[in-house]
Amino acid sequence: MNFTDLFVVVAVGSGLYAVLVAVTRQRHFLVKAVNPHRLTWLIGGVSALWAGLTLMRWEAGTWDLSTWGTLFAQLISEAPTPARVKVASVALFLGLLLIALVCWCVAFYPRDPTSFRRPKDRRAALRYYVQLRGGLDFAILSLGDGEPLAEEADLRGIQAWSENLPKVKVGDEPPRSRTAQDQVEFWRQTAARIHQGMKDLDQLIATAHQGHNRRLAFDCEFGGLFFRYLRLPDPANQVDTGLYLFAATLNQMEMTNGRAEEHFQYLLEALHHVDRAVRVA
Repeated sequence: MNFTDLFVVVAVGSGLYAVLVAVTRQRHFLVKAVNPHRLTWLIGGVSALWAGLTLMRWEAGTWDLSTWGTLFAQLISEAPTPARVKVASVALFLGLLLIALVCWCVAFYPRDPTSFRRPKDRRAALRYYVQLRGGLDFAILSLGDGEPLAEEADLRGIQAWSENLPKVKVGDEPPRSRTAQDQVEFWRQTAARIHQGMKDLDQLIATAHQGHNRRLAFDCEFGGLFFRYLRLPDPANQVDTGLYLFAATLNQMEMTNGRAEEHFQYLLEALHHVDRAVRVA
């Protein structure tokens, strides 16, 4: 057996892949180049695959797989391989590789924040990153005057964790086990109180002379809380009361392993990306 032609096909295909990596100029190719543009890379992979199939059909004159197998076998035999078969093999190799990269990103990486572009994508971003496995249980995007713009809660996950938490006392009711709806309301109130008490929190760190609070993270006994302004309140404008993102988890493990904070950062970046499409920062 002679593997020379097969090695040539693999070498050329690998070289083309290396050129793609170099052209994108991304150090983390999968995360920064492929994952944000899955559809584009998928179209490229399918196009290369179709080009390879078309060349093989042209060379073989038929769609019969046994005939194709004979032609492909020439890559590892002493018989010379036709040029169209070599080119088709390179196209098939590259196409399958690109499709595999896209499938890998879909299977193992969250959707990239830059894929949220339109103003209506705010709700979609909250829904995606809260419902994403692990990480956050709740998120709300709200104006400073208390008007919510978007909200998402994983009620099933919240209810499962609530069963392991201490009882709560709501109003004049006797202490009872909390429900998912109770916890969501607690989080809404907490988000509003953090915003309202930001002046006090700013005074707390004033002696450091490092400016105002912009982002807060609370590692609680049961899970954690995150708060970040997307638009700071304007003291000179009684109408613009600011815009903030609040998120929470009841799973302490998600705080320990950093996944809750990671998903909060993804969500924040997605909302910033949408915001840049609306206004000049």
